[in-house]
Amino acid sequence: MLSRRLFLTWIAGTAAATVGVATEAAAQPSPEPRRPSGPGPGRPGRPGGRPPPPRRRPERRPRPRSGFVWVPGRWVWSARRGRWVWSDGHWRRRRRW
Repeated sequence: MLSRRLFLTWIAGTAAATVGVATEAAAQPSPEPRRPSGPGPGRPGRPGGRPPPPRRRPERRPRPRSGFVWVPGRWVWSARRGRWVWSDGHWRRRRRW
């Protein structure tokens, strides 16, 4: 069992540490407010100014393969080309747990 003196010392130390932390935190500069991430002036639609991707392409799903999972195609933004590019579907090896 803790002695009363040890307990009070622990409480006083915790209180002093908390006050020290609060003083240091108050001395920190407050961060600047974030600007809303919306489309820039004259840019269409989405954050970052990108247009929305085109509709999903119809894709023929191949027959199942043992030990593999089919990953369907999708639209991917190409920063180099500055437009949406279609990434074809592909087979990926099934994870082994």
